[in-house]
Amino acid sequence: MINKTKIKRILVITLSNVGDIILTTPVTEALLKEFPSAKLDVMVGPGGKEIFSAHKKIREVIIYDKRCSFFAKFALFLKLRKKKYDLVTDLRNTIFPFILGARFATNPFRYRSRGRMHKKDAHLARLREIGIDASRAEPYIPVEENDKARAGRLLCGTEGKSFIVVSPGAKSHVKRWPLRKFAVLCDRIKEELGYEVVLVGDRSDRIVTERILCHMKTKPLDLVEKTNIRELAVIIKQSALLITNDSAPLHLGSAVRARILVFFGPTDEKKYGPFTTAASKVLKRNIECSPCELPQCANPGNKYECLKTISAEEAFEAVKELLHAAKEQPNPRKT
Repeated sequence: MINKTKIKRILVITLSNVGDIILTTPVTEALLKEFPSAKLDVMVGPGGKEIFSAHKKIREVIIYDKRCSFFAKFALFLKLRKKKYDLVTDLRNTIFPFILGARFATNPFRYRSRGRMHKKDAHLARLREIGIDASRAEPYIPVEENDKARAGRLLCGTEGKSFIVVSPGAKSHVKRWPLRKFAVLCDRIKEELGYEVVLVGDRSDRIVTERILCHMKTKPLDLVEKTNIRELAVIIKQSALLITNDSAPLHLGSAVRARILVFFGPTDEKKYGPFTTAASKVLKRNIECSPCELPQCANPGNKYECLKTISAEEAFEAVKELLHAAKEQPNPRKT
């Protein structure tokens, strides 16, 4: 346990991948609530800067690039040590808290696997181990007025119609629902339901998106590579539905309380699925090898069976089900 009266300067060491970082934002919110007068800094990988840079209660966002030189890392260490942090919460489970000389810190040697607990809750459990109440902490993606304004300009292509956001990418190809099925689903959404389709993703998703566009009969609004994280949060929040793989937009959608249809295959939805369960639906196959949590499919008889056997028809029916639920319960962000 820690002596809370001694906490004046806090460092949160968070993760590198955008989706993983979003799931750690409840930790910073819990600490800000517990220590409202403390100065809180966040150390994050380069891809996560946008998540915290607009947060008015965070003093400094410190970028840690694990690929930088030894000398750059040593300079960063000296900078951090001079700040004399009272509490270091290290979600990477490194020895950083000890070498920084923090008075109090989470202990990497006490960290243990938490079974199928959702990662958001597993991160918060680190705070409970040192006596901090995190029971009501939720993800938070701060946005600025210029983020909202730019998102509005990007959405002019929807011509004021209701729209559905589709994120067909994922960091690993083993987590992607088949591209041709995405194309069929997008066409049916536009032709049969009358919703505009907005494709989103980052630079790594461009090839995936181009292949989907080649197979589509209709023309979606292509916003791939055109948004930052905060702008994307605004767009997803305004959408009627988010359709995605297990990827960063899934966790962003959960953070803004969007309705979500998500495809799960090799990863575990209990750990990484949407936590807005009342407004979301997970499509998966209950087969013996799933979730395997492996970087490559190990099913020699039927590669990627867990995802490729989910049909476009099944997904389309799930879309209609979620849109119908939206009419019955129009404000899922309160669930």
